[in-house]
Amino acid sequence: MQAQGSTIRRQREESGYGLTAFARHIGISPGWLSRIERGKAKPSPDVLRRIAVALSEEQAARAAITQIARHEAEAPDVR
Repeated sequence: MQAQGSTIRRQREESGYGLTAFARHIGISPGWLSRIERGKAKPSPDVLRRIAVALSEEQAARAAITQIARHEAEAPDVR
């Protein structure tokens, strides 16, 4: 359970979320998220799903932004 929690924490931090903001985003208390990340609590399947969806949305958004930035960098400057 500790490994799962540390993975959640790492991915949350890489997504730029603070603990409180992410907990609110997925509909749980910051204290509960902290316990999950420290391996002190086992999240329900529903909470795990909400965590996964939120993190995958962030990863998809970062990938889209990166793709747009690459496209703009490759486009000729037409001023």
